[in-house]
Amino acid sequence: MLKKYLYLLEFVFVFLFLSVRFTDAQVQVSTDPNFKVAFIGDTGLGNNFTSTLNNIKTEGAQAVMHQGDFDYQYNPAGWWGRIDQILGSNFPYFVSVGNHDSASWNEGCSDPDGCYAKFQKDRLARIGVNIDNPDLNDQLYSVTYKGLRMVFVGLQGNQLGASTYAPFIQNQLQSDNHIWKVCSWHKNQSTLQLGTKGDEMGWEVYETCRQQGAIIATAHEHTYERTKTLTNIQALAVDASQHPVVNGVPSNPNSVLVAPGKTFVFVSGSGGQGLRNQDRCLPTTYPYGGGSGCNYIWASVNTSDQGGDFGALFITFNVDGNPNKARGYFKENSGRITDQFEITKSSTPVTIGPTQPITIPPTNPLSPTSTFNSPTPPFSTIIPTPTIVGGPVCVYFKN
Repeated sequence: MLKKYLYLLEFVFVFLFLSVRFTDAQVQVSTDPNFKVAFIGDTGLGNNFTSTLNNIKTEGAQAVMHQGDFDYQYNPAGWWGRIDQILGSNFPYFVSVGNHDSASWNEGCSDPDGCYAKFQKDRLARIGVNIDNPDLNDQLYSVTYKGLRMVFVGLQGNQLGASTYAPFIQNQLQSDNHIWKVCSWHKNQSTLQLGTKGDEMGWEVYETCRQQGAIIATAHEHTYERTKTLTNIQALAVDASQHPVVNGVPSNPNSVLVAPGKTFVFVSGSGGQGLRNQDRCLPTTYPYGGGSGCNYIWASVNTSDQGGDFGALFITFNVDGNPNKARGYFKENSGRITDQFEITKSSTPVTIGPTQPITIPPTNPLSPTSTFNSPTPPFSTIIPTPTIVGGPVCVYFKN
């Protein structure tokens, strides 16, 4: 009889252990309600940057993610000083290194006042933000602030993307339980911008972030553009379930979905330095281009060809009392809003469904006439269950 009770007790403990582990896996961490973040890049240190910072202040942003190219003068003290002057010395400001910052990025640079990386580390220490991988000299780090998970990678995408950058992103995000995640870097792939930039980051970083359900923030091209929901970034595959094809064009451009295997990409490089025109995916009006290398992926574009101005992208997470909902808009420093959209976050991994045939651009290593349907990546760490927001799980017994 005692043996039976011992077996029963063992069974109960195993059941409870597995139940708690399963429940914990479902718990996801939300951002603070109505947490607004500004995204900018390519700013310079002139009056346009000052206007952009004042725009950010006026809009009530609670943090900035800057996708590189700061002052173009290798003047860390002056650039960070301008931010302190307008936003305050303890304002949460997170940066990715740009190609015009690299000579003064590392902590061992020759600048007597310190380097960009040192200013970043000191700032985050002041506001109590822990840095994962705190040696910023390798241009890789991640932080969490007010429930937003952010991962930053550097410049050498084509050299280090597959071997270093993509594994770093995956390690930071694959078991992370934050609802909202953002990948940030400076440079682009040619088909993920509308200027004349080439393939500089490699596809691995884009696809790794997509597989982990992270928004992708870039700059480098001095314009603003945002894609629709993509289920295969390299193939420029638009999610046909989120954007049903109407008259040959994926519709619903102002509602995007982020999930394991789905995301959107934006370029926000209109921070203050030399606004540029639209060279790719013409015409300059919606729905923009549908040919090779374009595939109607673009939802919104703001360049000099659209009469654009400098400004910032704002995304507010956890809106309308819904931790899985966010709202974005691009606001020029003149006050004009040129893009408005909603983002839904789902924990359900992408499944194979109808997707548009894609013509691969000639620069792609795959065949120019190949067509794709979005593959289903392995998501062994993702549990497709409704989101539960809250603290620890308690289990009670009654004898």
